Amino acid sequence: MSFVSEGPGKTAPRLFHDFLTFDPLKVNGRNLLRTFPPHVGEGQDLPPNPQIGACGHNYTLKYSQSILPPRDYRPDSQTVFKAALICKRCRLHADLRISYRASTNPCPNADHPVHHFQALPGLDTSTHNRIQYGWQCSASGCRAQVLTIFRLPRLSDGERNLIATPEFLKRRYEEALAAGPERDIKEATPMQALHRVRTYLRDALNPEHTQRTIAEDQKKFIEVFGMHGQESVGLLKKLGFTYSDHSWELPDPPELDEDDRLVANGDSAREALEDVHAELLAWMHKLNAETGVVNLAAAEGWAVADLEVKRVLAAHDYALYVPFRRPSTMNPELQYYIASLGAMADFGDAMIDFAYERQSMCDPPNRPYYFECLQVVAESRGTEKLQLKVAMLASQDLVSRRDLSAAYRLLNVPVHDAHNYDDVRILDQFHVRQSDLGVQAQEDARQALYRIGMARGSTRLINASRQLVETYDDALTWIGNGVNRETTDESLLAVVGMKILDDKANEEIAQKAITVIAKERGSKQLQNWVATGRTETFDMSADEALRILGIEDNFSAIDQTLLPTLFDSVRSDRPGGQTEQAIAVLQKAIEGNGSTTRDPATWPVGLRSHGNTCYLNSLLQYYFSITPLRDIILDYQQYALDTTKFKEKEERVGHRKISIVEIKGGQKFADDLKKLFENMIKESGDSVMPEEALVCRAFLEPKDYELLAPDAPKEVKPAQEDSTIVADEMISDYVTVTAPTENDKGHESDASSTTLQGSPEGDGNTTTKPPQDLLTPPGSPAIDAMDVQPEPERAPPLPPRLPSNTKDEALSRAQSNARQQQDVTEVHDGAMFRLRSGMMPLGKDESDEQYDNLRSLFSIALAETPVRNGAEGPKKVLLDSSLQLNVPNESKNIYSALDEIFDLQAYDENASLETYKSITKMPPLLQINIPRIGYDNVRGAFKSNACIKLEEELYLDRYVESADPEVLALRKKCWGWRKQLHNLKKEKSVLSKTSTNLDGPDTVTRTAEYLNNISSSLNAELAALDLDGIDVDPTLPSALASDAEAQRTRLLQLDQEISRLDTSISPLSFPQTLKYRLAAVFFHRGDYGHGHYWIYIYDFAQKLWRKYNDERVEEFPQDKISKILAANEWSHGTPTYAVYVSDDLAEEVIQPVCRKPEGVVAAPSAPVDEVMADDGKDGSAAGMRPRSDSTLAVDDAGNLRDAVTESSGPWDQKREVSKSEW
Repeated sequence: MSFVSEGPGKTAPRLFHDFLTFDPLKVNGRNLLRTFPPHVGEGQDLPPNPQIGACGHNYTLKYSQSILPPRDYRPDSQTVFKAALICKRCRLHADLRISYRASTNPCPNADHPVHHFQALPGLDTSTHNRIQYGWQCSASGCRAQVLTIFRLPRLSDGERNLIATPEFLKRRYEEALAAGPERDIKEATPMQALHRVRTYLRDALNPEHTQRTIAEDQKKFIEVFGMHGQESVGLLKKLGFTYSDHSWELPDPPELDEDDRLVANGDSAREALEDVHAELLAWMHKLNAETGVVNLAAAEGWAVADLEVKRVLAAHDYALYVPFRRPSTMNPELQYYIASLGAMADFGDAMIDFAYERQSMCDPPNRPYYFECLQVVAESRGTEKLQLKVAMLASQDLVSRRDLSAAYRLLNVPVHDAHNYDDVRILDQFHVRQSDLGVQAQEDARQALYRIGMARGSTRLINASRQLVETYDDALTWIGNGVNRETTDESLLAVVGMKILDDKANEEIAQKAITVIAKERGSKQLQNWVATGRTETFDMSADEALRILGIEDNFSAIDQTLLPTLFDSVRSDRPGGQTEQAIAVLQKAIEGNGSTTRDPATWPVGLRSHGNTCYLNSLLQYYFSITPLRDIILDYQQYALDTTKFKEKEERVGHRKISIVEIKGGQKFADDLKKLFENMIKESGDSVMPEEALVCRAFLEPKDYELLAPDAPKEVKPAQEDSTIVADEMISDYVTVTAPTENDKGHESDASSTTLQGSPEGDGNTTTKPPQDLLTPPGSPAIDAMDVQPEPERAPPLPPRLPSNTKDEALSRAQSNARQQQDVTEVHDGAMFRLRSGMMPLGKDESDEQYDNLRSLFSIALAETPVRNGAEGPKKVLLDSSLQLNVPNESKNIYSALDEIFDLQAYDENASLETYKSITKMPPLLQINIPRIGYDNVRGAFKSNACIKLEEELYLDRYVESADPEVLALRKKCWGWRKQLHNLKKEKSVLSKTSTNLDGPDTVTRTAEYLNNISSSLNAELAALDLDGIDVDPTLPSALASDAEAQRTRLLQLDQEISRLDTSISPLSFPQTLKYRLAAVFFHRGDYGHGHYWIYIYDFAQKLWRKYNDERVEEFPQDKISKILAANEWSHGTPTYAVYVSDDLAEEVIQPVCRKPEGVVAAPSAPVDEVMADDGKDGSAAGMRPRSDSTLAVDDAGNLRDAVTESSGPWDQKREVSKSEW
């Protein structure tokens, strides 16, 4: 017997429903209250209703036995409530008790809107007339315990008949009349008999009733119980009556106080009488209903107890679901899905979400089924919140049961027998399918394999589905076709050659696979194939390499700076092993010249990847290119909150309070970022690698920053020292991770280190180093720079065993997250939160949100105006750091995408309320988030690759709140045009899109021709075969032909109207004074959950675009700018985040080049962007400090101004920020 709650649970409203519905006398094979409905879906038949024939209970309260919660009462650790009930129909007694004696934070609360009860088997009991079930709330701070108790009626049907059967009452009347005809004896009716017994029991239960003796010959007594009570002696004694001296004494049960009531289990004499008293009332109501006789207790009524029971369970107040349309009869299968979540059909979306999360936490093995339940409910309702929840879970690689079953079926694996298929067998099925599928079907099969891998926790299947080649087994798995560790090199290359021949897209991953195998086997033949694309040795000159790439000039005569751009072009036009060999030869030739292609002082450095950290590299390059942000990082101490003086700050960041650990964590994160920026400035090469500590810190909670330090002994601090010392130690890194030195770089490919992941060194070199333990980083640059003492002759002591605890798991998770594909927007928000947390506030707004220099760079203010029935309401101010567009479902320009969020539109599902937005304050940098992850019922979660056409110059006058009424009037006119445009495009889609390769009119025309062919030739052929012809209405083909022509005419009209409206809505219709220029665009290529990020940044000083692709920073040709502005091919990628800068601040705010390479003398004629020291000198560390001749800052209105101290108003002078010099 377990006294620990276990398994899935039921929310309080669901437990309330099942408690009222459950009939212990009619279980029918399944206990509705204690068990859950069996899993449905996937073709399984619905189980029979367990309550067929059960009593539809009509409970009322037995107030004397109940302890109910007062109105608006908040329970504490001493609270116990009880509801005692009786059913009007079957007279079943039911008790519901709840105890909060183990609670510290009872539900409902901010995190738990209702209780979620799990079964507590240790409290279950069962006897011949009583059954009890125990429950416990799953919330860790609540742990409220509930008992649901059911007891049989006290009076049997026979005992009731003894009192109220007309035959018995008539006989007693006749006996009494014969014994005393002069006494005016009357025959009692059944209703009178029941009423008199209730009266006797009421008097017995009333301690103030003094007349407690009934003479044995009392007329009313003998009319009910017979002469001297002889016919009912057994019943009278059962009720507690006693006989003496020719009279009957009323029962005198002891009174029970409140504490006694809470622990009473129905065994006391008083409870027995109270139960019978309530049962007699139920009998009287039943008699009234069956015979129509007047109910003598009608005045007491029968108050339904539902609300009181809900209040005892705290299930009376929760968010309800209000369907947009009138609800129809609910699908029975949907009811089972909702019940499996422990939820109710009237739950609002947030409550369904809560129920799913609790079930998943309490019953992890069945989480895929609960995810399926959530999917079904989301599809049934079609609400945005649940659909986004499903999409988010899918993006987190959670696989529902039905999706897993569909994946198995796609790979021809029997679902019922899937557990007998190991990974190798499933991979064989996958490879067999791949050979017969088209491109899209192959991608679907890979997605199916990925889902199976996630569900099984199989790294091998996951890597195979993503075509990741990280281990020897991964490489063999990708090659497939029966190859194994014993397969010869020649056979491997033959199979790989066939895969490349089938699909050129396999060439890149084939090189990765052979690289891994070659390294494992130490095979020179395979290494040569990777380097040359051939199995034999072949030496190629640089001039010959140029011929292969289509250039007739000699290597010495060409401009080598153009070669990286040429490599990308040739890889796209003529992919293959020979092309890669030629590129490799030219890269070696460039390196052999001993000179760089660009002056380091005039070109930004690249950032080498830590695996899949391309998203972070792009973000770091973006930060470095923003002059105010870069200067803040390089001089962060001038902006940091002094934690020696202040232990906290009242201002909020991200609308929440910031702890001292988060403040110091943000400052430590800024220190790491500063080190990186200094390396980017001083580096003499073309790339640097961010320290691993910086990468991990982006995903670690500040309280876990100490994990990035080795487990070194620390100095013991006196107990009386300030607690901030402990906080300092928590976030200090005693040793940091160093980037590789120039000697460690080896040969680097021109391809992105994220896109091409071969050997860990990236060059195919067979010389390897043992991997360094991630928990024990190498020494810091400061330590490495010191004189290293000779190693001692004796071996060093063994390191202590690494403890396995939650902190290690947190570090491992952070490292894993850093190396997985992340959404750059989320990482950007997290980085800004950390940096702002550590900064000194410059004031606060009405919501206590902190003002600071970083917020001023990006903060945009919007006014949301509600409109109901044409009347505008009070405006609501919205503050954010970016504008978020909708997930694009079709190609459109940036203005159309912005219109969707600023135009008048319905507010949620409330059709009577509409809102529109206007900009009230513009920042220097306008960030526009272009989300790409969408969800629909057919594809589930997916990435949208629809083209968003960007503009180099963006005019925002149409969106800004203006005092000019003509601007708003023009906006409103455009709203109507856009609605009309939307309807026209929708009509065009209906007319033109079909399931065939033809448009609508052509499809109808072909149908008409086919029907004509049936009438003219096919029927003749059938007649020749002595077969009946096909009857076709002779008017149908001509009617279809006419309809096709009408459709063509309508499509032409639609095109003309759409073109006219597009012209009318042109941004040229609005003023063009508020000009912003495109400064940076983040791009992503791949699917949701994986792919590759890079960024384009415009250099306003040098008037050129650069492409930052990990370690490669290349000029992007102006004649190919359409690949940035209108990316519409897979190779172009998709823009996910666009950044515009105010036109008048462009050159001041965006300065991508900030280099002062150490040990490199720049050519005098080359234009160099230098950061001068305060004394006018350069070449020292001081030269990296902000210039005194450019003391600028960004105010909250978004304007560059002279640097000042904090905002106006009362302020603690001790916290004044020193003037910043940019």
